[in-house]
Amino acid sequence: MIKKVKVQILVHPVFFQIFVCRRKKIPMISSATLKLIRSLRHKKYRDQHRLYCAEGEKIVLELVRNHPGGDHRVEEVFATGEWLRVHGRLLETAGISYTEVTPLEISKASSLVNPQPVLALVNKPVKVPDLRELGSSTVLGFESIRDPGNLGSIIRTVDWFGIVHIVCSPDSADLFNPKVVQSTMGAIARVGVHYLELDRLLTEPEMKGKPVYGTFMKGESIYETRLEENPLVLFGNESRGLSGRYDPHIRTRITIPSFTKGRPGTESLNIAASVAVVCSEIRRHS
Repeated sequence: MIKKVKVQILVHPVFFQIFVCRRKKIPMISSATLKLIRSLRHKKYRDQHRLYCAEGEKIVLELVRNHPGGDHRVEEVFATGEWLRVHGRLLETAGISYTEVTPLEISKASSLVNPQPVLALVNKPVKVPDLRELGSSTVLGFESIRDPGNLGSIIRTVDWFGIVHIVCSPDSADLFNPKVVQSTMGAIARVGVHYLELDRLLTEPEMKGKPVYGTFMKGESIYETRLEENPLVLFGNESRGLSGRYDPHIRTRITIPSFTKGRPGTESLNIAASVAVVCSEIRRHS
């Protein structure tokens, strides 16, 4: 005769509580959360919710490592089980909530053609520029940078050269546009991007005496120009260049000369490439 044995498993309530807090595993991303993530592709909803979405391992890990002391506070991470097995402990240490999801769920939420195994909801920082700091450090200024990929590449480039402030005119691409965020490859966490009217900035008392250079197709070769310490270098729109409204403030018009030497060549450099050359020269003279 087979006897039925009643087995009771006791789970310590403290252990259970810790386990639940650390891992929120649900069958799927809720429809409300999915709708929220998708809405953040549009500036209107990024402003409304004060959030943006970061996708990809490198970007998310950069933001996590800057949490909570950084300006970009991570609200929640959504990742596959495989990704969490490697990085879950880091999220727990940082006190960041996370949800394990399937690759299919990630693909539904992602704005990328090739979705990555992790994405994060991040708070948009509210940061008022310190004009004294801008006046005493190297700053790059951009007029009407419209292409999100260009802006992201610029941020990544200046980060490489240790420049921590750039200023964009208000009609430039939004910093939290998914294409900008993706193109920064994590540099968004380290570079301060300020949206200000450039001509107004140039008249601020804190900027008095600051050397201002303008980049043009025709000007003094940057390789023959002695760049002064902590300059403000202005760059124009990708297609129109720098407008004449800043001429009264520009000390020297500089250019990156072509070395095609009489043969047909490229008409102009991509703005991110131009920024790299200028940053290199700034550091060479500093």
